Amino acid sequence: MRVAANHFTGTEKSNPMVFRTVDELTGQLFNVIVADFDRTFRAYLVGPDVTRTEGYFRVQTGAAHPIANLAIIRDPDDVGMLSEAVEPLCSDEFPSSVALLGPVGIEVDQLLESCGFQLVEEMPAMAVDLADLQLTLPDDDFAVRRVGTDEHELWVDTMAEGYELPRAFVERIGPSVVDSIVEEGEEYRYFIAFHRDLAVATAVNIIRDGVVSVYNIATVPEYRGRGVGGFVTGEPLRIAGDEGHRIAILQASQMGSPVYRRLGFQSYGEIPLYVRMPAS
Repeated sequence: MRVAANHFTGTEKSNPMVFRTVDELTGQLFNVIVADFDRTFRAYLVGPDVTRTEGYFRVQTGAAHPIANLAIIRDPDDVGMLSEAVEPLCSDEFPSSVALLGPVGIEVDQLLESCGFQLVEEMPAMAVDLADLQLTLPDDDFAVRRVGTDEHELWVDTMAEGYELPRAFVERIGPSVVDSIVEEGEEYRYFIAFHRDLAVATAVNIIRDGVVSVYNIATVPEYRGRGVGGFVTGEPLRIAGDEGHRIAILQASQMGSPVYRRLGFQSYGEIPLYVRMPAS
């Protein structure tokens, strides 16, 4: 397969844990996926623009992208806590978003709508048994390479372009931050897909608790629709499967979910995502 040799430093850890399976987590997968989503944002994003409580996480950068001003709500039934979490995001100075880690009732929907938020999609919470992974392969001019801190800038540039996020925000989740956030038993793996010598897509695998979590799948605009997203997702998971890992999880956009379904992922629930755009 067309995967270059690893060039990675600083975060390799032995992993003596038992690899978990889809069957083992039957009935628990949605909770596992949303807990990992919440845990990952809390791990990556720190600083004066971040608020953490037992009930919610909020980052408020003021940048011109909804994900850069995001609240993640653990308990969608707690209307008072939800109101507290979203109040600072009800500004016409920047777009903002709210992700709720469970089904949304009428009262919550009405509260968010009264604050100017609209339900834009229900993001599938997805998982695959790596033994059932269906790889998609573009032509031989494409390769995936694992990268480390020495290629932080290239990974950030590619991710920012592909996800259309402000670069300053992506800087906070790039390879160079891992040493300061990685916990015992975790491993962060960063990847770039190349077309010849051009970086065209990114991926991250976070391995924790015997599960491979997939994040930051982004393809630069001119390479979309060519199978690159499936390739940069699938090849790292093939490696993890060869190592003995049994399950991968992710949170997909509705637009991206067909790519993951072709790889063998199935949905185990949805994460409602609300977005508020400035009135101007």
